[in-house]
Amino acid sequence: MTVSGSPETDPNPFRAPGITAWWVGSLLAGTGVGIQAVSVPLFLRDRVEPEARAFVIAAALVAQTLPGAILALVGGAVADRVERRRILVRTYGLAAFVSIAYVALAGLDVRTIWPVFPLAALVGSAGAFTNPARQSMLPQLLSPARLQNGVIFGTMGFMATLQFLGPTIAGFAVDLRGLTTAFALEVALLVVAAFVFSRIRTDVPVPTGRSVFGDLVDGLRYVQRDSRLLGLLFLATVPGIFFVGPFAVTVPIVVPDVFQASDKWVGLLWGCFGGGVFAGSVALTLRPLPRRGLAVCIVNIVGGLVLVGYSRSETLPVAAVLLFAWGLGASVFMNYVVALLQQHSDRRMIGRVMSMYTLVFFVSMPIGYGQSGLLTGSYGPQTTLLVNGILATAIGLLCLAFLRPVRDLP
Repeated sequence: MTVSGSPETDPNPFRAPGITAWWVGSLLAGTGVGIQAVSVPLFLRDRVEPEARAFVIAAALVAQTLPGAILALVGGAVADRVERRRILVRTYGLAAFVSIAYVALAGLDVRTIWPVFPLAALVGSAGAFTNPARQSMLPQLLSPARLQNGVIFGTMGFMATLQFLGPTIAGFAVDLRGLTTAFALEVALLVVAAFVFSRIRTDVPVPTGRSVFGDLVDGLRYVQRDSRLLGLLFLATVPGIFFVGPFAVTVPIVVPDVFQASDKWVGLLWGCFGGGVFAGSVALTLRPLPRRGLAVCIVNIVGGLVLVGYSRSETLPVAAVLLFAWGLGASVFMNYVVALLQQHSDRRMIGRVMSMYTLVFFVSMPIGYGQSGLLTGSYGPQTTLLVNGILATAIGLLCLAFLRPVRDLP
C-alpha cells in the first residue's frame, strides 16, 4: 500500500535524496558552458577578416563537436561501468582547465586563433563522457513516478542556463568588462559544478564482466531491436543540423550586420531562445501533453516555420519574440525525447542509450555547423536560416506521416 508523498506515487522529484544537488550542479555547469558558447565565437570573430568570420566560427564549433561524436558511445559504456559522479568531477574539471587557457588568450590579447581549435576539441571530448553520465544519473536518483518531472526540471534548469542565463551573462560581461572576465566567470562556475557533483552518492555500477567494446556492441544491438528508440534517435538529429547549427553560426554575424546592435545582443538573442525553453518546461510540469510522441513530431514542423520567420526578421523585437517561440517548441522536444528514451530503456542500458542520444546530437552538430558556414559564406546568414527552416519543416511533415512508432508513444 502506498502513501501520499511516497516515491511510488509522489511526482515531486525534489523530495528524492541527491536530486537538489544534481539540479544545482546542472545549473552551474549549464551557465558556464553557455558563457563559452557566446565568448568563443566573439573571440574568433574579432580576430579574422569579415569574409572569413562564418567559416572560422563554424570550424571551431566543428572542432568541439566532432570528438564528441567519435567518443560518444565510449562515454555511454563508461557511464554504465564507472560511478557517474567521478566522471562528472573529472570532465568538468578538464573543461575548467581549458577555460583557464581562454582566460590567458583573452587577457594577453593573443591575435592568433589556432589555439582555439585544440582547446575546443578537448571540451568536446569531455562532453562525450559528461552528457551520458549526467543524464543517466536521474534514474538512479528518482523513482519512475518522479522521473518525468525530474527530466523536465533537469532540462529546464540546464537548458535555461545554457541557452539563457549563460549567454546573457556572457553578452553583458563582454560588453562591460571584456572577454577575459567572461572566461574567468566560466572557470569559477565549472569548478563549483564539479564540487557539487562530487557530493552526490549513487550506486556503483555492477561489473558486466565484458570489455568496453563488448558493452558497446550489446547497447547497439539493444537499440537496433526497438523501433521506438531508433525513431527517437533519428529525430534527435534534426535540431543539430537544421536549428542549433545555423543559429549558432549566424547569430554573431546577424547582430552587427543585420540588426546593427552591440555584442550584448548576441547573448540576449541566445537568451530569448533559452527563456522560451525555460517557460515551456515550466508549463509542461503544470500541464503535461497527453501524446508525447505526437508532440515531438509536430514541434519540428513548428520550429521550422519559426526559423523561416526569424530569417526574414529585420528588427530585434521581432527576432526576440520568434526565438522565444522557438524555445517553447524546443522545450517539448528536449524534455519528451529524453524522458521517452529513459522510460523505454532497460535500466542497465540507460548509459549506453543516452550515449547514442549524445552521439546523434554530436554527429548532427558538425553537419549543421559545416553546411551553415558554407551557406553563410556564399549567400549570407539570412538565406542560410531560410533554407534550413524550409528543410526542417519538410522533414517534420515526413516524420509526422511515416514515423509511427514514435508518433504513437503516449
